Amino acid sequence: MTLLEKFNQDQFANLVADAQVCSQCSEMAGCNRVLTDANGNPSARIMFVGEAPGRLGAERTAIPFHGDAAGENFDRLLRLAGFSRRDIFVTNAVLCNPTDEHGNNRPPSVKNLKNCAELLERQIQTINPEIIVTLGAKALQALNYISEHNLQISTSVRTMNNWFGRTLVPLYHPGARAMIHRNFPTQTADYYFLSEQFKRYNQAKKIRGQSAPKDRSGWEVVEYLLSKLGSASLFRLHKILYLLDYRSQIEDDHPITDFFYIRQKDGPYCVELGTKWYRDFDYADLKFVQGKPFVNWQNLGLFDQPISIEQETKRKIDQWLEPLEKLSDAQLKTRAYLTRPMKAALRAEKQGLRGLNRALL
Repeated sequence: MTLLEKFNQDQFANLVADAQVCSQCSEMAGCNRVLTDANGNPSARIMFVGEAPGRLGAERTAIPFHGDAAGENFDRLLRLAGFSRRDIFVTNAVLCNPTDEHGNNRPPSVKNLKNCAELLERQIQTINPEIIVTLGAKALQALNYISEHNLQISTSVRTMNNWFGRTLVPLYHPGARAMIHRNFPTQTADYYFLSEQFKRYNQAKKIRGQSAPKDRSGWEVVEYLLSKLGSASLFRLHKILYLLDYRSQIEDDHPITDFFYIRQKDGPYCVELGTKWYRDFDYADLKFVQGKPFVNWQNLGLFDQPISIEQETKRKIDQWLEPLEKLSDAQLKTRAYLTRPMKAALRAEKQGLRGLNRALL
């Protein structure tokens, strides 16, 4: 780790600590302050800013855009456009969940946005992204309390704008209500546009002598893994994928997927596998066995479509997977806890630093 990276991490840790003790909005006392390692890469070059954590999503999972319908749509849009949570940072204009008198989600008020503006500005300054993407009108409005832009989402959606020394791209919120005004296919085109612009930034970095992020994926690995296992509980799938990526990181100096792992109560948790990703696979479905979710893979023999994965990657997965398949759930969890990143997360927790939702790989 360079001195700059260490400084950035320390700054982010201080920011997280300050957010956890914020009490400016009295009506949100007791809510999660959704700002931890689970928000993503603290050195990301692209930052997504939503409106506020949802009652069924980030308020429950403590992961922005995760666990509810908006989170499922967001993860699918990221996946279609080739983005990984490992390489981005996701936050909200307001870090707590605003609710009405009935306990339902409500849009953040102007007071909420202004109260959280300082924390949002500190996130932007700390992460220092080149591109900021606002998701929804409230998120776009929130940036006005940091530096005026006079943009409206209806007229500025999918445009590149200079703002606060960065490029600002307003997009619609991925929630169901916003889909009425801008449907999923149109939002998919928005994310393709964003992906192309991001690739141009990567190319510019290459020209200046800096290397762009590796173009890795993980879904073909999931596909191949399921074709080998036939059926696997989500618990096992999270642990096995983490251990495969960890082994690849140790032996090849990079993981085999671009997935983003955080520490949760039962061990490593792959954020990408926390949504209904299996719906995008023709031969996968989810079933519950004794209350536990299992993903099943339908092998079609001669009619199977070839999985686009390199032979060398297949060989390594086969080699590393064999001993893991023999382990019970408890043994698999123990094996994951014995890895270096998990040990570091536990040590940090004992020292009083951020506990759950620490980033691993």
